[in-house]
Formats: sequence, C-alpha cells, structure tokens
Amino acid sequence: MNKKYYLTALLASSLLGFANVGMAAACSAANSLVQVQDTSPAGLYEYVIFTVKSPMTGTYKVSSVKPPFEHDPSGTIVKVKGTVFKQINFAIMDWMCSTNHQLSLPDSQIQDVKNVGNFEGVVTYVVGYKSAAKYLNTYQYPAGGYTKVVMRFKK
Repeated sequence: MNKKYYLTALLASSLLGFANVGMAAACSAANSLVQVQDTSPAGLYEYVIFTVKSPMTGTYKVSSVKPPFEHDPSGTIVKVKGTVFKQINFAIMDWMCSTNHQLSLPDSQIQDVKNVGNFEGVVTYVVGYKSAAKYLNTYQYPAGGYTKVVMRFKK
C-alpha cells in the first residue's frame, strides 16, 4: 500500500473512532450508571441519587474536594456551584454509555451536580452544596433491576 494512502486511511479511521465516543449508547449493561437525580422532599434531608443497572459489581468512594475540578480525560475545567463539595467516584463501571441527568437544581442546599470524569471504567461526580448543609452519609439499596446509591444531606 502506498504510504500516503496508508496515512490517510489511518487518520480517517482514528477520526471516525473519536466521533463515536460522543455518541454513546443508552446505559443498559450491568454495572452502568443509568441515571443521576436530585430530590428535596418535605422534611430534613436532600438527596442525590445515582441509579446503577444491577448487578452492581463496581465500588464507590465519597471524599471531600476543593475546586478547581478538572474533567478526566479532557482536562477541561468544570465549574461547580456551591461552597462545599463532595466527590463520588464509581470504579469498575461500564462507562461507555450516556447517563440520564434529572436535576432540578438548585434545591435549598444542593447547588450543583456535575460529571467530572468518565474514563477507563471510572465515573466521577462532584456535588456542590451550601456550607449550612451537612453531608450525612451515602448508602445503597436494591430497586428492581437497579441499585440506588444515595448521598444524603441535611437541610
């Protein structure tokens, strides 16, 4: 094969490969993050709920973080509203799909929920909230064919 044609074919195939990354499929595989939503029902608490397709074999870790937040893998700075921040990092996930975001922010305390990473089986979100709120805990429970991972904040 002519070197010029080989390089052209290589470039075209790599560009087509990158084009497909932005057109991710719906999250239907096990261990994929299907939905992220927030809720502020009457009462003392607000929630951020992550819905994972069961069986959930991945893990998650919550930590306190401070800006700036850099998106993995692009390196783009992601602005997150709030004065205090928690990051939830899901590992060993099916990360090649589009997560449905159902956010009605800002609630009284939770100000923002942003994806700051989606690469190599790791999906990361940052939750921004007011300093008057208090992060209480994160827990999970089964819900039909899904696992709900819930971050709970006191209003």
